Amino acid sequence: MAVYTSIEDLEKRLDPQVLAGLADDVNPLPDIDDALTRDIIQQAIGDGGSLVDSYLMGRVDLADPLVMAGLERINATLALYFLYRRRYVDDSLNPLSASREAVESFMAEVANGNARLGGDPGQPQMAGWSSTQDSEGVFDQRKLSGF
Repeated sequence: MAVYTSIEDLEKRLDPQVLAGLADDVNPLPDIDDALTRDIIQQAIGDGGSLVDSYLMGRVDLADPLVMAGLERINATLALYFLYRRRYVDDSLNPLSASREAVESFMAEVANGNARLGGDPGQPQMAGWSSTQDSEGVFDQRKLSGF
């Protein structure tokens, strides 16, 4: 099971108290440093990483640094989706359902060769520099509502 993000990365995306609350079923004041809480968060990260691998392993160079940046965001989104799923049995109520669907759709496009994850292979990469490329966004206001 590969992982492309970390608990610390998730804490940058979501308030640590909220993150802990998604994983802790017992304590009224969840603690992000609680071992069981961290294990549950790590399991969600692993579930997201496994889903990424199921779409992209063997089709994309998962070790490419340009690809890794995109994989971190994708894995983080999926991990948060899996944590929210613990609270919302009905997937239509999960605030990240649309994001998960968009991420899976994008990964399917990458796996089929219709989209790229990472840099443009026709452009030389300069060591020490990064480049960005504008493209049609996978996420929009509607898909990210409630995130």
